[in-house]
Amino acid sequence: MRKIFQLTALLVAIAAIVVSCDSPNREKTIKSLQDAITGETGATTKYQAFSVQAAENGYYNIAAMFAAASAAELVHINNHNAVLVKLGQEVFIPVIEEPVVNSTAENLQDGIEGETYEATVMYPEFIAIAKAEKAKEAITSFSWAQEAEAEHARLYAEALNILLMNGDDAMVAAEWYLCTKCGNLFNTIEGIESCPICALKSTSFEKF
Repeated sequence: MRKIFQLTALLVAIAAIVVSCDSPNREKTIKSLQDAITGETGATTKYQAFSVQAAENGYYNIAAMFAAASAAELVHINNHNAVLVKLGQEVFIPVIEEPVVNSTAENLQDGIEGETYEATVMYPEFIAIAKAEKAKEAITSFSWAQEAEAEHARLYAEALNILLMNGDDAMVAAEWYLCTKCGNLFNTIEGIESCPICALKSTSFEKF
């Protein structure tokens, strides 16, 4: 009887170890997801305000770009929240302050700095944490956002150069396309069959 109890205790201990290995602690990844959602919520709010300001200034092409970018950040928010839910958490909705709106040129520079920070500092750190905690879905969500943010920064810089050189946004694309799966942005889809980040077909892109 004692041997049976000892064997049972051993099996319970082994089962506990297995469960522990299969269910790693992902508290840091969860915190990273919440921090990312906070940042992206601020961005989507800010870019919507920047879009309104650009339109009021007569820069309708830049206004369309900011509107598309605002929607792109919302894609990241939804992706990150989907991962949170899969990790057993509730949907995270942060409280965001009213954005500061300046001239369209200053707003573009603000966007460049914010997107560059996310692409080169914030998301690489979050990806490293998710890899350490073996949170595969978080790695994917963070990686998609990182690549998309780098493209956003490039497009903002291109638009800012045009605005500063010409004094208007006539040479900025009038139509913008959003990959609704990863948040990538395109100022043209000519010759593009699918998103290079997540492989979504361009026929599914949202047009702004």
